[in-house]
Amino acid sequence: MDEKRRPAKRDGGKFNQKGRGRPGGGYNNRRFQGGEVSTSTAAEDLAEYILKILARDADSLQFERQTLYPGRCRVSVTCEPSITGRLIGKDGKTISALRSLIRAAASRHGKRVDIEVS
Repeated sequence: MDEKRRPAKRDGGKFNQKGRGRPGGGYNNRRFQGGEVSTSTAAEDLAEYILKILARDADSLQFERQTLYPGRCRVSVTCEPSITGRLIGKDGKTISALRSLIRAAASRHGKRVDIEVS
C-alpha cells in the first residue's frame, strides 16, 4: 500500500510504454494506426500456393478471389471430388489448419481471408 492507503500499481503505473497493456501500444495496435488497410495479397497467394501443393495437380484447381469489403476477401477453390477430400483432410483437420495459417498471415496486414472449398 502507498502513503494514501491505496493498493500499489502492479505495473509501475507507466501505461504508455510498449508491452504494458492496450493503451500505450504494442505489436497489436499497429493495425489500428492510420485507419488504412493494406491491399497486400500475400495471404491469398500463400493459400493458393499451399492448395496447389496439396492437390498434387495444380491444373485441376480453379481459384476465384472475391473482395467482400475493404480488408476482407474470400478465396473460393473449385475442384473434382477426389481432390476435395485431399484438401479437406480427415475430419477437416487439413483445411482447418490452413485457415488458421492464412488468418495469421493476413492479420499481419490488417486483412481477413476466408477459404472456401467446393
